[in-house]
Amino acid sequence: MTLPIDPIAGKVILLTGANRGIGLATAKELVARGAKVVAGVREPSRMPALKDVLVLPLDVANAESSRTFVESAEQREGRIDGLINNAAILLNPRSPVLDMTESDLLSTLEVDLGGPIRMTQLVVPRMLAKGYGRVVNVSSGLGAISDMAGGYAAYRMAKLALNGFTKILAAELGPNSPVKVNSLCPGWVRTDMGGAEANRDPAEPAREIADLVAISADGPTGGFFRRGEPADW
Repeated sequence: MTLPIDPIAGKVILLTGANRGIGLATAKELVARGAKVVAGVREPSRMPALKDVLVLPLDVANAESSRTFVESAEQREGRIDGLINNAAILLNPRSPVLDMTESDLLSTLEVDLGGPIRMTQLVVPRMLAKGYGRVVNVSSGLGAISDMAGGYAAYRMAKLALNGFTKILAAELGPNSPVKVNSLCPGWVRTDMGGAEANRDPAEPAREIADLVAISADGPTGGFFRRGEPADW
């Protein structure tokens, strides 16, 4: 499947978790396509300097931080065309679900699910007012109910719910909405989270994320993708 995409030169894209791994590779890919990136990171000093990237502090688990980030981005750039919800955490992945602590569960849900929901609620009304918007939720195949297994319990449940949120929002906006919402699985990627043995370079999912945030008006919404192809939920 070849996704229909448009040029995104000059588009303003908000990107969470942008200072390393998939997030940093995505920032570089977006800049290479001519987009203006607003990078949200908890510690801006740790974000490598990139041309056409505005770095602002952001803790997606904090409502006030998220609101300040979005308002500052809009004030500085004048609009918001895209949102990539990439920030996520993975805690004690080898712990059996019966041994999972409440703290690990709630912390994971707050960042991996609450963060994207919070950011989307802040951004989408602004997109609707402008008549254009793209939301990309970086999910995981570990959250696909069709392939659910043991391990990674809190992370799996958060990503499963994030996929559900993607479907719900796309359905409520409707197929003809100027705002499109999709999620994707980046695969097993060589990052701090994925480890050195992973089989994908961060630049690979970065291109797929950039394609989804550049999706054309006749492109899909409410989809889940892997390597540019529709994937089972």
